[in-house]
Amino acid sequence: MSGPTLRSSFSPYPDDLVTTARRLDNGEITSRALIEHCLEALERCENARAAFTGDFSADRARQYADAADRIRAKGYQASPWAGLPISIKDLFDIKGQVTRAGSTLLADRSPAIADAEALVPLRTAGFIFVGRTQMTEFAYSGLGLNPHGPQPWNSLIEEAKAIPGGSTSGGAISVATGSALAAIGSDTGGSCRIPAAMNALTGFKPTAARISRKGMIPLSPSFDSVGSIAQSVTDCALLDHLMSGETDRWEAPEAAEGTIRLLLPTSFVRNDADSQVLAVFETVMRHLDKDGIEIVRQPLPILQDIADLNIQAQIVAAEAFHYFHDELLHHSDQFDPRVRERIASGDRTSVQALRQLHIERQKLCARFTSEMTGFDAMICPTSPILPPPIEACLDPDSYGRFNRLVLRNPSLANLLDGCSFSLPLNWKGFAAGIMLTACNGRDRALQRIARRCENRLKA
Repeated sequence: MSGPTLRSSFSPYPDDLVTTARRLDNGEITSRALIEHCLEALERCENARAAFTGDFSADRARQYADAADRIRAKGYQASPWAGLPISIKDLFDIKGQVTRAGSTLLADRSPAIADAEALVPLRTAGFIFVGRTQMTEFAYSGLGLNPHGPQPWNSLIEEAKAIPGGSTSGGAISVATGSALAAIGSDTGGSCRIPAAMNALTGFKPTAARISRKGMIPLSPSFDSVGSIAQSVTDCALLDHLMSGETDRWEAPEAAEGTIRLLLPTSFVRNDADSQVLAVFETVMRHLDKDGIEIVRQPLPILQDIADLNIQAQIVAAEAFHYFHDELLHHSDQFDPRVRERIASGDRTSVQALRQLHIERQKLCARFTSEMTGFDAMICPTSPILPPPIEACLDPDSYGRFNRLVLRNPSLANLLDGCSFSLPLNWKGFAAGIMLTACNGRDRALQRIARRCENRLKA
């Protein structure tokens, strides 16, 4: 197979969150050593620096790390997660910092007076927020491009700077370069799963109502959700557990037992796919389809109606237009032109039309639950294409075409109010992923299914 050359020397921090926490508890490493690793990654790697906005404070991170180490050294029962460095998308309020959402329009806002609600349990657990990460302006694109800078790029493709995936672009690159052990992001149409897939990482989008979005700048309240990017299903499950406010004791999800039935739709999700993506995807499907994992190939009728109705694009644009109306009216020249055009298109959707779109969406959600009867999850490529070069996306028509393609499959979970994982295709750092999507509220079940698939992919 021909295709882009992959970067073999690029790797994230060698251990995931849960393994690193165990090593901290055993005294094998210190939190200060972890922070120094992050700082070293920033120093040696231009892409790591581009992953962050201007809010990375080395001194603050070191202070928090030293405090976590002192607590452990004195034998106190600290949180097992104290001193672990993670990054935060520039969409969430962090106390004392300005939330810009990847835009120059919000640079003059007052610093936040409190952390976003989703971050409060993470702060309480002792995670160190090493910095705010770059993103598509207002999270309105799946490519991860932002003309306001800095501009991170794909961590895997060698010969030309390719898109990092978005909108949580900096979050994925922070993990891929070892400048953070995990990243918190938002997911309105794939914004955690797309960059995770394109950088050989794991991304999770929970059922939207599961985690509070208070203190997060919205794009579309109907579809926004709080997700994560990490090195494993277990790490994403941990972060999800904490941010959702679950009070039971956390235990790593065990791999689902018994027979798992996964539905692979025979149309829509594979349309217009790169031949290289399909070839590797089919190889991985043959590897998965054994030992109690059954992959059933058949049509999923709802997908054709989703393609015809275009409900999600209209709702997102209308809700974004409502929220950013004043900025469009008074400061339209400060927007990324590509984002401005998409938000402005929401003006064409009347209140009555928006209400009808929501009714149609509710019908689709019910249909999805019905058509998935007998299946544990749907499986398909996360993105049907490999990350194109950034240069190839600068033309407006190409930008629009690539953006529609990378968002198409992941956005299904948002439209249908489900939960979804992207797992690395696990093919020598291949810049693509496989996606597992389950119905509303089946987050814990999906985590177990994803663990089973993850274990099989590593076998």
